[in-house]
Amino acid sequence: MTLRDAAAFVLYWDEIATLRAEVGGEEDVLLDPLHFLTTTDELHRSSSVACWDGDRLVGVVYTTEHYLHGIKSGYAVGGDYSGRGLLLCRPEHEAEVVKASIEEMAAQGIHSLHLRLLPRDEAKVVVAGMDMRYLDARIPGDRLVLCSSFDEFLGTLGKHTRRNVRYYTRKATAAGIEFVPSLTKEEYAAGIARLNKETRFPMDPARLARDERLMELHRGGQRFGLCGPNGTLVGALCGFTRGSVFHVLRQFNDVNFERLSLSAVLRGYCIEHLIESGHTELRFIGGSSLIFGRFCVPQMYRSIFVDKKKGVMVAAKWFSRELVKLATHMGRPAPEMLEMICSGYLDEPRLVERTAVGPAKMIFPEPVILRRFVSEN
Repeated sequence: MTLRDAAAFVLYWDEIATLRAEVGGEEDVLLDPLHFLTTTDELHRSSSVACWDGDRLVGVVYTTEHYLHGIKSGYAVGGDYSGRGLLLCRPEHEAEVVKASIEEMAAQGIHSLHLRLLPRDEAKVVVAGMDMRYLDARIPGDRLVLCSSFDEFLGTLGKHTRRNVRYYTRKATAAGIEFVPSLTKEEYAAGIARLNKETRFPMDPARLARDERLMELHRGGQRFGLCGPNGTLVGALCGFTRGSVFHVLRQFNDVNFERLSLSAVLRGYCIEHLIESGHTELRFIGGSSLIFGRFCVPQMYRSIFVDKKKGVMVAAKWFSRELVKLATHMGRPAPEMLEMICSGYLDEPRLVERTAVGPAKMIFPEPVILRRFVSEN
């Protein structure tokens, strides 16, 4: 059964809450229907699926479908960059729930699907009429355990990272940059408007609006910053607290201060502040940077790329793949929309780079397992 909006979730709210309690998912914010629905918007609408065994709810798969000018694209994605937030089910039901969800979404018009998850078994389902590619690898994960003091925490890092945090913090201080432990919503918004123009990776305004909705949902959130000598915001980080866990949503750094490694400086200050306020863990929603990612708890990760074998979109995907290859050969970045159309038709190296496996190869130089399963029908 497809759950397309909040009204559909409300119909089965009690059953979902019961399932969350049964599988121990109550503490995982990404499996909270309210959190998931808050991340949806006009461009990313729910295409989630509820799976039943008779009259008993056994699984929910949280996915969103991309819309273009209000029109369904047929492309859906589930799970965040680190593989969290996709599956609410018991481990023994995982394969059945994944298979049933893919079949339901295909029946509802989804022709391309990218599922990102933390697999709890080795089973790899095959769905009739679908071309499926599985990408398995070990990644750093999104969980960073804190300590009782900042000095103790630094002692858990590698010597180079520890040295860099201390060195660049001193250098930033000498340059007149100060840590601001509490920015107002207005100060943060004004600073982000400028920083989003000064960063190497500008953020889609829709994603920034999503962050604000999430911070409101989780009681306002927290906004940290680095200010330059003239009071201008040169770095910003936001997130929210649940229990003793701080969930990092976003970080921006002024590219003009790249020599000061503001990312390491700001995260160092934030961690010190959070430890002093009683936090015991960081969770990086959407994945951590390599600076601290190598010290996060490692985990197994899986991407499943699912594409219908027949239909007009097959030719479009083949053509788009050739355009991506041409752009790569010419040394130009391929448009995100073009790669999205390709989905699982992309060549293996590009598939890897579009997932958490790409950065992870710098930390865990282990073989990446990519398997393709083609159904008979």
